[in-house]
Amino acid sequence: MILQSASISRTSDTLVFAPTFNERETIGPLLDGLLSLPERVDALIVDDLSCDGTAEYLTARAATDPRLQLIMRSGKLGVGSAHKLAWLQARQHGYSRLVTLDADLSHDPQDVSRVLALLDGGADVVFGSRFLPGGRLDYSGSRLFLSRNANRVARLLLHLPITEYTNSLRAVRLQCVPPGLVESIANDGYAFFLNSAAQLVRHGLTIREIPIHFRDRKAGVSKISKREILRAMITLIRLTFDRRAAIPRPPAKSHDRADDVRMSIP
Repeated sequence: MILQSASISRTSDTLVFAPTFNERETIGPLLDGLLSLPERVDALIVDDLSCDGTAEYLTARAATDPRLQLIMRSGKLGVGSAHKLAWLQARQHGYSRLVTLDADLSHDPQDVSRVLALLDGGADVVFGSRFLPGGRLDYSGSRLFLSRNANRVARLLLHLPITEYTNSLRAVRLQCVPPGLVESIANDGYAFFLNSAAQLVRHGLTIREIPIHFRDRKAGVSKISKREILRAMITLIRLTFDRRAAIPRPPAKSHDRADDVRMSIP
């Protein structure tokens, strides 16, 4: 349920989205980075009833900056449902491009410029990847093991020409993605990222990946639970056996530059 929605006033063709739940220490620097990019963008934040001051900070900032849009929800409704809401908002308000990322500064706001450049270069969808040559992941221990192996298993079972399934740094040209392809995905939690990546690739869009440095959060705590991990595993199994949307794939094309790997699917 949406408790409060700031009035939407589009000032750009590009909407950058991040979901928040108790991200008071990072949301300010994130917005500073996004709204100072050389490309003019609007920012959308969907907050799931933060109790650490995040909501109050966002409300005050949105009141003075028309580039910031805020949707407050009644509780923790799932990161996937927040992303689907962002897709709906972007379409409803006429944006041509949507970029998504985390709110905890795991993603560098400067990478938004990199993914937008690839959209301008002809890509329909851009994925940031921690596992391409040149990519980095600051996790250690069990979190590193889980992240690496979850993506390895997804690549093994789904046989899709991408290296990253669970990272949220993504960019799309909305007119290239059929309405409902992403918004109608059943997953409301972290499994949304796996499912939406598979749907976008299988639909035959021009996909590009770039290596990114994914930093461990400097504040707050990770919000993925064992239940969400189990749901992601179930989603992966379902996607493995559901080949109805699969499209024949040529070998991935590689380029000399590590930060410019393109994979096109006819």
